[in-house]
Parts: sequence; C-alpha cells; structure tokens
Amino acid sequence: MSSDRLQPALLLARPLTIAGLLSLAVITLSDRGTSLMYAAPWSNLYWLTLVLPPALLLLRLGGKIPLRFPATSWLIWFIATAATLIAAAGFSPYRGPCLLWTALPLAGLVIFLLVHDWLAARSENRNRLAGFQTVAGGLIMLASIGYWLVDVAGLTRTQIFSAELFAMRNPHPLGHANYTAGLALLSLPWLLRATFHQRGLARLVALAATGLGLLALFMSGSRGGLLGLGALGVAAIFMAKLKWKRFLLFAGLVVAAAGLLAVANPRIRAMLGPRDPSAEPNISTVQRAAMLDAGLAMGIARPLLGWGPGSTPLAFPRFRQQLEGGAENVLQLHNTPVEILAGTGLAGWLASVFFLGLAYRSRAQAPVAAITLAGYAVFSLTDYQLDVPVFVFALAVLAAQLAPPGQAPASSRLRIGLALTAIATVILIAVLGQHDPTPQLNTEALILARDPTQSAQAIALLNQSLALNPDQEIAHFNLGWLLVVPDPPGAEKHFREAMRLVPDKGGVYFGIGLARLNQGNHTGAARALALECLNEPPFLASPWWKVPEISAEREATAAIFAQLATQAANTRPTEGWVRRQALQLAGLAPRLGLVSPGPEKNYRRERIGYPVLVRNQDIPPPVDLYDVREDPRFAASVPFPLPHKGWLPSPLLHMLLDDTLPSDK
Repeated sequence: MSSDRLQPALLLARPLTIAGLLSLAVITLSDRGTSLMYAAPWSNLYWLTLVLPPALLLLRLGGKIPLRFPATSWLIWFIATAATLIAAAGFSPYRGPCLLWTALPLAGLVIFLLVHDWLAARSENRNRLAGFQTVAGGLIMLASIGYWLVDVAGLTRTQIFSAELFAMRNPHPLGHANYTAGLALLSLPWLLRATFHQRGLARLVALAATGLGLLALFMSGSRGGLLGLGALGVAAIFMAKLKWKRFLLFAGLVVAAAGLLAVANPRIRAMLGPRDPSAEPNISTVQRAAMLDAGLAMGIARPLLGWGPGSTPLAFPRFRQQLEGGAENVLQLHNTPVEILAGTGLAGWLASVFFLGLAYRSRAQAPVAAITLAGYAVFSLTDYQLDVPVFVFALAVLAAQLAPPGQAPASSRLRIGLALTAIATVILIAVLGQHDPTPQLNTEALILARDPTQSAQAIALLNQSLALNPDQEIAHFNLGWLLVVPDPPGAEKHFREAMRLVPDKGGVYFGIGLARLNQGNHTGAARALALECLNEPPFLASPWWKVPEISAEREATAAIFAQLATQAANTRPTEGWVRRQALQLAGLAPRLGLVSPGPEKNYRRERIGYPVLVRNQDIPPPVDLYDVREDPRFAASVPFPLPHKGWLPSPLLHMLLDDTLPSDK
C-alpha cells in the first residue's frame, strides 16, 4: 500500500465521499426531491452535497501525489466557466441569492476535477465508474416506475385503459415529468451498455432496467425527451462510424422509432398535430414561447454577464408585461441555452459552446459518455435542469470521462493557487451569499393582515419588502388591497405596479376600479371594472355587483365592457380564437352585474407554488387578501365556454386600460 494512501487527509476523503453520495441519493430518490431540498431538514442534505466537493478538493490537494489536471483546453474551459459564474453573481442586481445558487454549478466543476483525477489514476477506474453509472441509473429508473405504479394503483380500470393514464404523466422521483425524462436519457446509454457487456443474470437485470428506463421516458409525456431519445440513437450510429448510406438508414430507423413512440402517447400526439387556428392556444406552447421571449429580452438587457445564476424568478417579472401570456412567474425558462444567456450572458453562453466543442473533439475518449451528452444536449433545448444536483453532477462526470489527461503533472504553484481560490470562493459565498429575505417578509405580512388591527404592521413589512425588490407582484397586489380604503391613490399606484408585473392577474383591475371609485373617478372606475370582466369573465356575475357603490357603476361598466371586447376582437383579427371569444363576451354585456339568486362561492387564492418559486419550502404558501366572490351558476348559464383568466395577450390588456375612449374626453 502506498504511503499516500495512508495520509490522514486522504483517509478522511472516503467517508466524506460516501456521505456526499448518500446525501445526493436521498435528494434524488425521495419523491418530489426538487421541492424537498428547499425545506428543512432536506435542505441540510442539499448544502452538505454542495459543501463536500470543495472540502474533498482541498483534501486531495494536500496529498503527496499532485492532482492530475485535464488537458490545457479543458482547464481553460474550467477556469473560464468558474470565473464567469462568480462574476455574473457578483455583478448581479440580486448578488446575495445568486452567489448562493452559484454554489451548485461550482460544486459541479469541482466534481469534474476530482472525477477526472480519479479516472487518470488507474485505467480500471473507467470501468468502475461505468458500473456505478449503470447501477445508479437502474436504481433511479426503478424508483421512478415504483412511484408511478403507486399512482396507477389509485386509478380505476376504466382510467387505466384510457387516455387518462397518459395525461397524468410520470413526475417521479424528482417531482416533474421533465425531470423524469432527463434522468431516463442520462441512464439509458449506460443501461444499454451493460446489456452488451454483461452476461447471464447481470445482462437480464440490465435489460429489465433498460425497459424501465424506456417506460419512464415514454410515460413522462415529454416531447423533448423523445427528441433526446432520437438523438441518442443517431449519436450512437454516428459513433459506430458507418458508411453514409448505412448511417442514413439506421438514423432514419431511430428517428422513426422515436416518432412512433411520440404517436403512441396520446398527449404528445395531440400536441404534435396541426393546430386549428380557431382553437384555443395550447397553454404549454404559449408558456414556452413566453419564456423564450423573456429569456432573450433578459439577455439583451444585460448581455455580458446576465442577471446572475438562478436569478430567473427575480428578473422574469420585469419582462412579463412584454409577453403575450404564460405563467405569472417561473423558476426557469425551460430552455438551457436561453437560461444560460439570461443568467450569465454571452460569457456563460460562449463557455457552454466551448464545452460542447471540446466534448465533440474528445468523443473517442469515452464514446458512451459522448452519446449520453449528445442526447441530453438535444433534450436541454426544451428544458433546464442545472438547478438540480443530480443533473449537474451527472454532466460533470460525463465531462470528466471525456476530458483527456494533461501532458504533465500540475505544478505546486498551480495546486496552491487552486487551493487558495477554492478557499476564497467558499468564503465569498459564505459571507456575501444570502437567501432572499423578501418571501419571509411577504408571508409574515399576509399572515398579520388577516387581523385588521395588525394592518399597519403588515403595510410596513410589505413596504420593507418592496424596498429590497420593487419587482414583486405579490407585495404590490396585496399592499393595494390594504390601502384601497385608507389611501386610494397609493392603492391605485400599487395595483398598477402589480398589473405591470402580471397584467392578467385576477382581481388587479377590480382593485384599480375600487381605488378610482374611492377617489371619485367614476369613469375610470367603470373602465377598470369592465377590464376585470374581460380579463376574468366570471366577474361579469360576481356577487360584488350587489354592493350598492359598485352596482351604481353597472350601466357605465357594461357599455365600456362591450366597447373593450369589440376593440379586442378588432385588434387581433388574425387570431381566430381570441377574436371569437371577444365577440362572444361582448354579447354578454347586458348580463353584466346580474347575479343569480342562491349561495355564492367565496374564497381567497392561495399561492401554492410560491415557496418553490422562491426556493424556500419552510414558509407556508401565502394567501392573497383579495376576496374572490363568484356566482357558481353563471358559467353553466352561458351558451359557450367561458375563456380562462388571462386569455387576452398581456400587451393588449395594457392598451385597453390606458387607451382613451370617446366617453373619457
């Protein structure tokens, strides 16, 4: 046994490595792991997973044998990527949170160095690592299908043999079907490799695990996942170095097979078919188009270093009013190149392109790793998953397998420089990195606001939150409701800010209407109330119209509502569905404010996704202060289906509120 192995520092590395792998396994295999990792005690495992790689790097640098660096070109990529991440976070307008979220990709870069060093130590380590990847992929696919079968067991026999089985998709184990597809793509090449390299029972186990992986991918219902599967097959055929005729033949067969799987899944088949221009737009397609537009706008606004790693939930609201529709806010942009551009600018984007070029040039170094990376790269055009440890670390391992070793051992000066840089980076993140304090302030304020005697303190907390980040719709919207009576001009200001951030927010135009009514602006109030009816059609028969002060505006509101609906139809004449909905709603103007007798539906909207969006599952989902009042019989009495809230494009909502009608002159 070598003396280097007996060093206490290196002896400590083994239990730390095991602890890190166990923490990663718990996060990955626990159901809804991507949500749990933002809640205690799971968040402790998350940070343990990120802290251990730099600790292991320092232990390794303390050994007598120099760290084995990759080839110079790969080392340049490593340094450029790390520097870009730190600079993008340091110059971000959200520096504290971004520095924290930079810890994950930086940990991935450290994993790249450590795994490459381990692979360069002994040739047999490559086979050991491939075996580990096979076992890990098999366990993940087994967990995915196991959780999914529990869901299936809760269905009736009729549901199992219908399209409902495919509509539910498979979100396990990480909590979203797209994550399932990504895990399957990273696992399948290694499982297939094992079926060719193993014998006997081991081959049968690998074949069964491969089947589970294909089933998990298919039941994820991910279009991008099937594109990635096709890319895996084409990349494998390309790596086989067939003549071009055979290459085209087999590549065509692979693409056809992926296409057949897409057609076999009712959800994917429906989304890939031609769209009727007069039909309602697909919500998923609208959201993805909006996120793409927002990402490009974010990149243009800060082209060099972007808004900072992980900053999308904080920066996205600034660009929401420019988008046609989509979600109120998003955790990520569902497109890896666009997310990288938005978060780290052109510097990060160029570093990513450099990495892909290096991987292609080194493809012969590790063919299966190259095939896996090719399939996942195609899939990454439809999703972004580099905010989840298992994906970052899996890609780091693939990079380590592809990177050729350097020509000479690292000098002591380079080792010392790397150690000092690692220590400085950890200190920088520990000292300047901080969780965004605004979610806690917002949640505490909304809890206090339930007690009218605590409204002053709630107002103070929301103002404190907005002073830290003025681009928060949740704070503006609820502050508007707290101020609508004591300070109507202030309330209107906050409602308009909420409308800027989320133009199709339900209740925001009603709030503007009440604020204007309390200021004596009856014409402006009627216009805002009309737009509330247009944005959220059930408000046409809301029991709020029974309130005498609001009921007095019914006739004027109905006239403006008909004008706004007609104007919306004429503004978008080429969008058949929008035009038809607008004209149909215009015909409901005489029914505006007519509430049917009987009990009403009264509730406040709970923001269930907010804790995940702000990466803090330790806070309860906040509840808005807006009292939603609905006539549950209204929708059934209308001769056509009412469009969902926010059916109008966001820029059009702004135009309809701010344009001046003849009656306003």
